[in-house]
Amino acid sequence: MSAVTVPVPLRWSDCDAYGHVNNVAIVGLLEEARVRALWDDDDPIMPPLGAGSAVWVLVADVSVRYRRTIDHRVAPIDAEVSVSRCVGASFVLDYRLLVDGIVCVEASTTMAMVDGATGRPTRLTPEQRERLLALAPDAD
Repeated sequence: MSAVTVPVPLRWSDCDAYGHVNNVAIVGLLEEARVRALWDDDDPIMPPLGAGSAVWVLVADVSVRYRRTIDHRVAPIDAEVSVSRCVGASFVLDYRLLVDGIVCVEASTTMAMVDGATGRPTRLTPEQRERLLALAPDAD
């Protein structure tokens, strides 16, 4: 399967005084892409979202490289999401935000699986690991 591509809408409030999507809003777009990719309504990879969930999936690290500005537009942009690492209680998601096929942002997030009650790390299940690794670039 390798990377999954999901549409991500832009909001007018994502833009700054220069008329392009603000750097802080970019991290929000990554979040939107992540949720659309991993918590698909029909077949979610990750446990349910919510404060009462037994397992939480938390961001442990974010890295963003801005290649080009993203101007506001009505049409959604494309977000490619793939998995580059999956070990123990964490995994790394890589992102590319594209406008009309042009890469504007490259980013990654390290995601940590934790017990919702104790906050302690909890290992990925074999099924989660398998499904995540299906999003690895060499998974095809």
